[in-house]
Amino acid sequence: MISGATLVYNKLIQNKVKHTFIYSGGAIMPLIDKLYNSNIKYYINSNEHNGCNSAVGYAKSSGNPGIMIVTSGPGITNCITSMLDSTNDSTPLIVLSGQIPLSVMGTCAFQESPAVELTKPVTKLSYCIQNIDEIPYVIDTAFNIATTGKKGCVHIDIPKCILTANIEDNYIHNYSKLYTNNDKISHIIDNDIKHYPTQNSMTDYDNIFINNYSKSKKQTKEQTTEQKQINKIIKIINAAEKPLLYIGQGCKHISKELTEFINKTKIPVTTTMHGMGIYDETLPLSLKMCGMHGSYYANMALQNADCIIGIGARYDDRTTGNINKYAPIAFKNDAIINCNIEKSEINKTIKCNHAVVMDSELFLNKIKYDIIAKERVPWLNQINQWKKEHPFEYTKTLTGVLKTQDVLSELNNQIKSRDDIICTFGVGNHLMMGCQFIDWKYPNRVIASGSLGVMGCSIGYSIGSQIANKDKTVICIDGDGSFNMTLNDLKTIKEYNLPIKIMIINDSKLTMVNIWEKLFFNKRYTATDNNNNPDYVKLAESFGIMSIYCDNQIDLTESIEQFLKYDESILCEFKVIGEECLPLVGPGKALDDMILFREYNNNLNLSNELPPN
Repeated sequence: MISGATLVYNKLIQNKVKHTFIYSGGAIMPLIDKLYNSNIKYYINSNEHNGCNSAVGYAKSSGNPGIMIVTSGPGITNCITSMLDSTNDSTPLIVLSGQIPLSVMGTCAFQESPAVELTKPVTKLSYCIQNIDEIPYVIDTAFNIATTGKKGCVHIDIPKCILTANIEDNYIHNYSKLYTNNDKISHIIDNDIKHYPTQNSMTDYDNIFINNYSKSKKQTKEQTTEQKQINKIIKIINAAEKPLLYIGQGCKHISKELTEFINKTKIPVTTTMHGMGIYDETLPLSLKMCGMHGSYYANMALQNADCIIGIGARYDDRTTGNINKYAPIAFKNDAIINCNIEKSEINKTIKCNHAVVMDSELFLNKIKYDIIAKERVPWLNQINQWKKEHPFEYTKTLTGVLKTQDVLSELNNQIKSRDDIICTFGVGNHLMMGCQFIDWKYPNRVIASGSLGVMGCSIGYSIGSQIANKDKTVICIDGDGSFNMTLNDLKTIKEYNLPIKIMIINDSKLTMVNIWEKLFFNKRYTATDNNNNPDYVKLAESFGIMSIYCDNQIDLTESIEQFLKYDESILCEFKVIGEECLPLVGPGKALDDMILFREYNNNLNLSNELPPN
């Protein structure tokens, strides 16, 4: 005989799970017990939210699914923010939650929550197992759905009575054979709907999974239509005099191939935040990140390009500005192109002229040999002129007081020749300035919350990233407001001796929101001051973590050198003054209607400031 908990554990092993994040409780204890002296290394964070953040960071940095195991009730509800974060940012995450026994569900029993109903809107699939013999199929399907197509979160709720039930091992062995090849899985998903509740039985994601294995005349016809669309796209790109590549995280796995394509065709490239580093930002054809706090030259290029080739990106609102004023020349030329693996994201914001639903690698392979290489001298000269007119810039203080840009620029100076750095960020000005003042040269080096913008995620992301990348140096970069939300996970870093380097950029404010209050709410500052922050140096010391402090330009270089050379976990508090992150595309504005650094500061008294060296 074999228990339900053992079945789940065996399936985790079969799906090559090496690490999992857990937080125990009554309903999930039978499964947690299987991790005792097991082949799966488990990590216990300070709470479920931090643990699930770590699982998301693990997945973002490695590409492998993050695994979170929690108990029922508050265990699963504490994970919902991270689950939505993973789904929105196309990150594979599998959350296994305990549930009270089937016999008492619906009675408001201790630690009962309507887990599936709560998580269904934020996941690709959420399902409560009803019988022990479903376990092999459901767990395998969870991994397939989380990692297929547009990746995201899958939630499997497992009642305690299922985990403790027993079934004949031989029956499960024979039953499991049904699920050992993809054709059989697709057949079962298509025809054996009893394994899914009705409302989840045939979601868009299930259809994508089925279609990967279906062979039909309809599919052949669709492929013919698709090739015609590809041919049309090739002609549009070849006819363009001012083309621009717009790249998102859907291209992370083809960084090398895309770099070769860009260098061959001489088409300049801008990226989303998650796309930073796919193409080396120090190369001349890089325009760095576009959008609300993107580069002047990227935004101007988008507004002036006669053809925009979007690959692995969804034209989200942070990169487009006012959609009614977006890319007017490319729209006029009928030359807005989008390749996206997820059909539902086509035309969700920008109405593209030409769209294909496929993986970016397949799309690139279909077009790369037919795109004509051109010098495009006038277009590149114009872009270089924009780069000279308005680079990312700031002014240093004459008093020696630090700014966030000082810290990030010096960090960039000291890590720019290294290929082993992963930086995790919380949400705030420090993230946007990190995008601006650090040159990103490799994919999967910026681990941040994009669509959902989860404050407090950085420390969890850093834990997951370090566990998934033991040979990399992980730097957790956070603002005081963001770090305050999850600082109790310093305990986790110490407990597992993770050599994470933590930068706290402390300006005693929620600066991004504070600046918006200044610019757009007539200086009505409400709830954005952190006047009673802890002493972060003493805080780190209380957890047994090495700590240093820096508040001036003279000590900055030495402090970051010490910070980077230290072999174990270390925290450095950088006391800074906060200011506007510019350029800034204000609410309702077009991408080329930016608040620019020089124009903005010409109206201010800068007598105590000077340009940096």
